[in-house]
Parts: sequence; C-alpha cells; structure tokens
Amino acid sequence: RSVYRGLGDVYKRQVDNLPTVHLQNKMQYVCNPAGILSQAACDTIDTMLHALEQQTGIETVVAIVPSIGDMECFDFCHQLLNQWGVGKKGKDNGLVILLVTDQRCIQFYTGYGLEGVLPDAICKRIQTKYMIPYLKDGNWNEGMVAGIRATCQRLDGSMENESLSESNNESMDFIFAVILFAVIGVGIAFFAARNQSRCPKCGKHALQRTCLLYTSDAADE
Repeated sequence: RSVYRGLGDVYKRQVDNLPTVHLQNKMQYVCNPAGILSQAACDTIDTMLHALEQQTGIETVVAIVPSIGDMECFDFCHQLLNQWGVGKKGKDNGLVILLVTDQRCIQFYTGYGLEGVLPDAICKRIQTKYMIPYLKDGNWNEGMVAGIRATCQRLDGSMENESLSESNNESMDFIFAVILFAVIGVGIAFFAARNQSRCPKCGKHALQRTCLLYTSDAADE
C-alpha cells in the first residue's frame, strides 16, 4: 500500500500501472491496490460479478483508488475499459465502475452494448439510492457492495418489476422532452450533442458521464 501511495501523481493517473487483476485471474473483478476495500468486500463483489458474467456474458471491472491525480474519472474509465479490453468482442458489453476517494466521486462507464439496459438514469438511481448514503460517510465496503448488487440485479433481470415501472416513467419523460425540443426548435442540437457523446476513435462506446459526487446534497437528489 505504501509503495502505491508513494509513487506520485504520474503513477496514480496511469491506467497501465494498475494491477490487471481480471486479466491475470478471470475470477477477480476488483482492482483494489491501496486496500481501500476489505478482502471480504472484494470477495463478495468478485462472486457477484462472476455470476453475472456467467449468466449474461456482461463483463465488469471495479477499480477502487485513492487518487488519479488531476485526471477526470470519465477519462480514466475510458482508458481502463479500452486498455483492459473489458467486454466481449463484437458485443461491446463491458462495464467499468470507478471509485476515487479523494475526488469523492463514483463513476459508471458502459460500453455501447449496455446503453439500453443500463442507461444514465438507471446508473444515477443506483448511485444515489444504494451507494452514496454509505460513501458520503466513508463506508466504502457497504456502498460498493450494495451498489454492485443492485447493478447485477438490474442486469440479470431480477429487478424486472421495478425496472418496468422506471422504463414507463422514462418513456413519458422522453416523449415530453421530444415535444419540448420540437416546440423550441432545438431538436437538431439535441441529436448533434448525442452523436458527440460517442468515442471519437471507435464510434462505439456510449461514453456515458454518470459520475456523481457522494455528498449529502447528491444523496438527496
């Protein structure tokens, strides 16, 4: 732990210097080099994510780090997903969940193949309902286990009833948004902004910016 923390900002911000735990062992999904999570919490998350991959084919990597320097969580996740090759080839169904304790942020980053089942609205709901109440108090283990359990339930279909209700609400919101944009004449700008959210290199990743600060205000949203 002391070696990791003492290598400075350059080391902490470089994805390729993180332990590639999932590439080395397909049963491990949690990269926890500074020991922020307990071993018991890591084991629980590994078990859940292995079961999720076996059932759905969705590959997830969780990174827990004290700092990434002045790098943005979104950019860090983007590099991690691409350098580690998270997700099945041709399906783009990878998911990266990043906790950076000094920035007090929790970031979800999905490949394009998960955009429909795990949109930004659902990621934010999971973060605010299951994770932030713990993370804002420094309860890393409880927050990460609870959030990843909820994410797995969403992805494996065991949250089907709740998700169906959410989908209906989201559909109504979308219809209202489309009408509003049509009335004020900014529909073109809306679609242009959506296209810009794609990865400029591969054009596939959704580049979702679901990153929340785990403060008391965020938890009350």
